[in-house]
Amino acid sequence: MKAGNGGLLLLAVVLVVGSVLIGSRREGAEFAGSDGQAMEAVAAIQPDYRPWFGFIWEPPPEIASGLFALQAALGAGGLGYYLGFKRGQARGRRNRADAGD
Repeated sequence: MKAGNGGLLLLAVVLVVGSVLIGSRREGAEFAGSDGQAMEAVAAIQPDYRPWFGFIWEPPPEIASGLFALQAALGAGGLGYYLGFKRGQARGRRNRADAGD
């Protein structure tokens, strides 16, 4: 691993750990989702609001977190494939240009 990559990795770890430590020190800090916060805000603005429709199936929390992790993994895999594909194209163009000299 290059020294620059190691420094970036260390910086990323410090930022993640630091943000968790700072966030956990606040009084009443919870890792609540934005859906719950939005429902609380709507209930505060208009208490008699009723949703137009409900969920067909609401998975248990274990399955929901697994589905979220699967979604994140598929997105990261797709992005990684695209970036690798584009890097390979650029490397191929560079090699063809070098071979022509």
